Parts: sequence; structure tokens; C-alpha cells
Amino acid sequence: MRAAEARLTLGVAAARTGDIEEAIGMGTTALEADRKSLPSLLLVADELDKAPRSRYPREASARDFHEQIMAIKRGTTRPELPF
Repeated sequence: MRAAEARLTLGVAAARTGDIEEAIGMGTTALEADRKSLPSLLLVADELDKAPRSRYPREASARDFHEQIMAIKRGTTRPELPF
């Protein structure tokens, strides 16, 4: 559980230095962990969500990660697709 939070924190640091691939990779790995406390992780995940979207608003991986966060907040495991 703490490892997942640490990955999110490393993801935030990577996003702030411009390494979006590392940031999103760390975030995705953290959210896929078996043992996690979602309320705690979502606090850090929100920070990771904001960093790439503000620096790279057109980057598909930033939008996909945002959708993953929103799906977790809605209580679904995957975002619903329109098709």
C-alpha cells in the first residue's frame, strides 16, 4: 500500500521534470496495485493527474490517466466507452 503511494509521489516528481511517460507509468502501476487505500491514493493521484494535464494538455496518455482517476472516483474500474 505504501509502495503504491510512493510510486504516485515519484510520478508527480517525474511529471514536474517533464518526463510524462515515467509519470503516467508510475501512476498506472500504483493504481493497479492489489493492496491500496483508495482515499489515500486519490489524494496523491489528483496531484499527479494535474501535473501532466497542465503541462501537456493534448497528450493522450495524460487524458487516459485522467479518465482512469475519474473512473475510480465514480466507483468503476474502467471508464465506460461510448461504443
